[in-house]
Amino acid sequence: MRPRFVGRIAAKEILSTLRDTRAIVSNLVIPLVLLPVVMLGLPLLMGGLFQRETTTVTEFAVQGLDALPIELVALAEDQNAVLVEVADALEAVRNDAYSAGMIVAPGFAEAIEAGRPAEVTIVAKTGNLRAELNSGKLRGAVDAYTQSLVAERLRDAGLDPAVLRPISVATADASTEAERSSGQLAWLIPFFIAIWTLTGGQMTAIDATAGEKERGTLEVLLVAPVRRSEVVFGKFLAVMTFGLSAAVMAILGFVLGGTVLRRIFLPMIGDGGGEIASMMGGSLTITPATIGLLLVSALLLAAVVAALLLTVTLFARSFKEAQTYVAPMSFLLLIPAIALQFRDLIGAGDSVYWIPVYNVMVLMDDVVKGSATLAAVGVTWLVMLVLIAILLVFANASFRREDVLFRT
Repeated sequence: MRPRFVGRIAAKEILSTLRDTRAIVSNLVIPLVLLPVVMLGLPLLMGGLFQRETTTVTEFAVQGLDALPIELVALAEDQNAVLVEVADALEAVRNDAYSAGMIVAPGFAEAIEAGRPAEVTIVAKTGNLRAELNSGKLRGAVDAYTQSLVAERLRDAGLDPAVLRPISVATADASTEAERSSGQLAWLIPFFIAIWTLTGGQMTAIDATAGEKERGTLEVLLVAPVRRSEVVFGKFLAVMTFGLSAAVMAILGFVLGGTVLRRIFLPMIGDGGGEIASMMGGSLTITPATIGLLLVSALLLAAVVAALLLTVTLFARSFKEAQTYVAPMSFLLLIPAIALQFRDLIGAGDSVYWIPVYNVMVLMDDVVKGSATLAAVGVTWLVMLVLIAILLVFANASFRREDVLFRT
């Protein structure tokens, strides 16, 4: 294989793609802009929503308000809650007249007075984040009143309220600083890197195979004094370049988003909102070593995707047909990326590093969380290199088949 000819073919494909401004926008601009928006938007949305709902005075529908003790009403008002009497609290919340409500069971006041159990029902829409945040105000007020009532009854009986808590339970966070700062959205980093690797390379791959077939330029290239392996490797390098460039822009987008959010926006939304934003990944920190591992992993993923794209799109008769072949390939990346959320529940252990494509996403997740090991890096990179070699051999074999090259 002659590197000079490989470079010329790669340069031809790269130049052909760059002539289309859509390639520049989709490969470089969109990931660099969209990723910071995701990193800034989701944590800020969650943190700002939490902060707003906890400080805003909220009206709640209460069915049977007259039966509530004054102390419980006062505790609810301390939670920035205003209790409004309604005939049917369930219907009022269902119709979105109120975000949450409470139903006071008949005989509530008499039960409290007699020392019997009394019942209230918190009404909120399950899955509605605002409703759940607001209903927490009512739960907090009821819990505080319950504790004060229990303490009062125990004192009347000559008992120390501490008798109900013979064991004090404390919690300790065993996660590392990187794991805490990555938050619950860390899986989005390998997810977006994988998706943009495919998005960045597919346009070049389709144009370099099915596109050349459609234009009739593939035959001209094949009769030139260039070896088939040089054609394959040149096109492979071009596709990988655009896939990797999109992945690099995604990585830079996360670095930019994490830096801006951590230094500017988190201090602006207060302690409560800042805590929620941090839990969502708003305090993500990426070191030079982390960036290096992500780049190498992204390079290997881009190489696998490029080889696979070349092989698949070469079988297409036209540009449109190639697009239909590429579309299902996104599931090969989407499903493993989404599975990262349930990695702890799956519990596959170190065996995941032997699963091609999924292993590199798991490794990226480990890198972001600061838990990557040398063994995991070695196994993942080795498996990906072997897969790249297999796919390139298959792509080279496909380029030698006349029934594939001239399939119309």
